Amino acid sequence: MDFDLHMHSNYSNDGEYTPTQLIQMAHAKGIKTVALADHNQMLGIDEMINEGSKYGMQVIPAIECDTKFEGFEVHVLAYGLDYNTEYFKSLNKKISDLIYDSTKTRLELFETYFNIKLDVQRLMDMVGEKGKMIDAILDILNDPRYKDVEAFHPFLPGGEQSDSPTANFYWKYCFKGAPCYVDVAFPSLEDTVKEIHKAGGIAVLAHPWKTFYQREDLLEKAISQGIDGIEAYSNYHNDEQNIYYEAYCDKHHLLMTCGSDFHGATKPKIQLGEYGYKKNNGQAILAAFNAYLK
Repeated sequence: MDFDLHMHSNYSNDGEYTPTQLIQMAHAKGIKTVALADHNQMLGIDEMINEGSKYGMQVIPAIECDTKFEGFEVHVLAYGLDYNTEYFKSLNKKISDLIYDSTKTRLELFETYFNIKLDVQRLMDMVGEKGKMIDAILDILNDPRYKDVEAFHPFLPGGEQSDSPTANFYWKYCFKGAPCYVDVAFPSLEDTVKEIHKAGGIAVLAHPWKTFYQREDLLEKAISQGIDGIEAYSNYHNDEQNIYYEAYCDKHHLLMTCGSDFHGATKPKIQLGEYGYKKNNGQAILAAFNAYLK
């Protein structure tokens, strides 16, 4: 596809490439419209816009916000908002502090559940001010002292969960209902959506299958809190799920978006501009999206 509405730069705590590199990579693939949606911050937007202008690319200001809804961690994409709004300028520090404050408890749960001994302080230092929990997870998975921990094997090279090892590990062991879940007091979904709208943006639920597992009761309640659209086509959905969410958007008159969630090395199988959309009317989706932004 020649547009991708969800990608991350190295301003995210798990992204690999600079905004400039992302533009160059997107241009090489024939992508003409991009949205940089870093986690909880928008520091890379100006660089992305400046580099994109060299290639005549449309760059849409965006951000992916960590929120809490019904006990679940829900990612909300915001598009077209004023990225100099104070709330969003200070959001990353707030979220990073929350993640760091929860790290010690989570690491202690790892020790108990996997029956291992960790250097907790060293790993907390690794997480640091940027809240890079993925670095700690990757360090644990690759530590030779834990090579016999069978639960880690699927996430190692060649394992069935090795395509995105840190993300897959997090979803399996740290998500709501998982054995190492820690309740982090992220801003509520409802409050976040209000801030997005206040900043002139539109609010879209990211990769909903990973959050709601097709539970329409939760999806409907989330939408009732002001959600404008759904990221229907995502690399975290199979073809059936993509089609389900497309139909859901049509039925409920919601904006439908598509995005790869490209990160680079942390999610090596995900490629820019690829998210499972196989129809020929991609430009109609983009036109509807741009009309919603105005």
